[in-house]
Amino acid sequence: MARYQIHLAVLLGLGILTPAAFADSADTGAAAGDVETVIVTATKREEKLQDVPMGVTALSGEDLQRLQQTQLSDFVSQVPGMSLQQPSPGQNRIVLRGLNVGSPGATVATVIDDVPFSMSGAQANGAFFGADVDTYDLNRIEVLRGPQGTLYGATAEGGLVKYVTNAPNLNTPEASILLGGSTVDGGQTVGIAKGMFNLPFWGNKAALRVSAVTEGVPGYIDDQALGESNFNRGSKYSVRASLLVKPVDQFTARLTFFDQGLQMRNNNSAQVIGAAADPANPPANQFQRIGDFQNNTLFPHEIHYDLRDYALSLAYEFSAATLTSATSYGEIQNRFDNDLTDVNLAPGVPYGIYLGVFLPVYNQPIGVVERQKEYVHKFNQELRLQSNPGSTLFDHGFDWLVGFYYTDEKTILDQPIDARDLASPATVLQPALGGGSIPADYKEKSGFADFTYHFTQSFDLEAGLRYTRTDQTQATTTFCCVLYGPTDTTFPQLDTSENKTTYSVAPRFHITPDTMVYARYSTGYRAGGPNLPTPTLPNPPPLGPDNTRNYELGVKSDLFDHRFSFDVAVFDIDWTSVQILTLVSTSTGQVGINGNAGTARNKGVEWNFSWRPVSGLSLGLLGAYIDAKITEDAPLLGAMNGDKLPHVPDVTATANASYTWHAFSSYNAFLTGAWSYVGQQYTDFSISSAIEQHAKLPSYDVLRVSTGVDNGRFSLEFYGENLANSRGKTEYSNSGGVNQTGLATFIQPRTIGVQLGAKF
Repeated sequence: MARYQIHLAVLLGLGILTPAAFADSADTGAAAGDVETVIVTATKREEKLQDVPMGVTALSGEDLQRLQQTQLSDFVSQVPGMSLQQPSPGQNRIVLRGLNVGSPGATVATVIDDVPFSMSGAQANGAFFGADVDTYDLNRIEVLRGPQGTLYGATAEGGLVKYVTNAPNLNTPEASILLGGSTVDGGQTVGIAKGMFNLPFWGNKAALRVSAVTEGVPGYIDDQALGESNFNRGSKYSVRASLLVKPVDQFTARLTFFDQGLQMRNNNSAQVIGAAADPANPPANQFQRIGDFQNNTLFPHEIHYDLRDYALSLAYEFSAATLTSATSYGEIQNRFDNDLTDVNLAPGVPYGIYLGVFLPVYNQPIGVVERQKEYVHKFNQELRLQSNPGSTLFDHGFDWLVGFYYTDEKTILDQPIDARDLASPATVLQPALGGGSIPADYKEKSGFADFTYHFTQSFDLEAGLRYTRTDQTQATTTFCCVLYGPTDTTFPQLDTSENKTTYSVAPRFHITPDTMVYARYSTGYRAGGPNLPTPTLPNPPPLGPDNTRNYELGVKSDLFDHRFSFDVAVFDIDWTSVQILTLVSTSTGQVGINGNAGTARNKGVEWNFSWRPVSGLSLGLLGAYIDAKITEDAPLLGAMNGDKLPHVPDVTATANASYTWHAFSSYNAFLTGAWSYVGQQYTDFSISSAIEQHAKLPSYDVLRVSTGVDNGRFSLEFYGENLANSRGKTEYSNSGGVNQTGLATFIQPRTIGVQLGAKF
């Protein structure tokens, strides 16, 4: 409760900052239709977007706000080759260029400014810890596609998502506030409040910037068993504070605090027909909803998800180079309940029946609830020295960067499982079912370097290299009684160590100052680690690393006085020793572990076209075609040669349109729309006879529109999301619902909202 009071106080505190205290900001800025040069920093140096020799997307904070794209699931459609697996709110597996087989470790790194904010190890389901940062008061989001291991280490095997916040303004006081609300078709209406203030002080040598968000998450799924409507309702908040100090021109220090949280009564799963009784022969209507949106569970999937980070960035500019130190400490806590009662162990046999009736313990059907807790504590230190603009070698331009990186990541995965009385769902039955606790430590030390030599004004060559050492430890405890024996058992500590070198080479040639072609070869790597021991498998084999080799060819161009631009890339990725989730047989049955099996190959083309035919009008078309397949039989994964990789749409495409015109007085009017298409994709692989292997999800499309007026100081906006009320499905399990039904996650129904803003 105290946190929400703090967030509300920050927002209300904006009211004491009167317009008279701030410089007049009614100027609407550049004329409509003017083209702005986009600068990105994800390569750890400032470069024009059109000059970066790899697939890069930059989304401005202004554009994200205009289309109400406040989270990952909103802006994923604006990035070619990007998809998202989100089994429940707070769990985010980011997929770039199709690198996904459902394994526990992340293939895409997430970074906030200079702070790594994703899990490097796989011990606590790190694949689902991609940071989902609220986009309010962001400067931009940068997405780099393809391996970025030379600059960002093991987690960036498939790419990088970087959130760039607005730095404090040393020169001008600023403030803004946004108030609004939205309503979901057939569901709730919720409120939204966002605010920011920026205060320079110490003679413009320091400034403090604080932003805060609090909003409701509308529910639209009902639970008749509990008599609750809008069962998947919730709330979220975000607070970011940053202090920038620049006592002299050569030195800057920035201290940042970030806190974000999400609370949900239940996840977004709704019951569908499913195929629980005969998963090998699913019915044609297996995806059909039962009723409208309902999930009649007795046990809510409550979710509490929190991100917190403290960061200090120091930079000193010498005559030839700049020395930067980035230090941070972050925490991630994810607590949620899983109702396993109706999940099938075998066709027609759910866990609630098997554990309650088939085993001679409770002698009655029971509820089975997993209370999972995942904790991450991550310390990072990076020190790098990089050349200042204009550096030369042998009278030719020479950009260079060298650095050292260290991270210490401590994780705890707790999975206690309760037996519940169906007549009294809050009652925990005895003896206990059991569970486990997995504390682990991941340490990574890396040295890296990146060089770009400009042979001529038109041709240069970039090369990067990184050497990485990882050391991991894990100590597992299993809890009594039914699942793992009559007593708690603590297993001996397991240790693994790895060394890996990754590299990249990228020649680029400017045919004209505004047209560039490039090629890129890069390697990626994802660390292995210890496996979970159990009483039936006390010494499991370790998980090995997997590797990628990325071949990319692209062209970027601005034509017709910069009114038409395009960025097209083709890629081919070889993925070897692929990390998987699997089962191994023991003398007492099968045990789930992490393993390596098979190879995969991902090929595709990505495109992004932008056209500004007249002043005020902007049109765009972006998307990707990806052919991502297993290329070697992997029976331990439940996959065979030629099978498509999961949660990778074959085709994605988005058409954007935006028009701005003078309306009245000092106000401009705007109309912005985005239509997105998501092609067919498959669910995760499975080797269980109770789960339909690799179900194909149908394609769907989404329409977003916003319109309003804005004079640079005051704004009024109306917006609609999923205006056609598409029933697109993003997740599916053929079992898990009551009475042998399935569960599916649908995109949020039609949502209409309004927002009123003011800047001072």
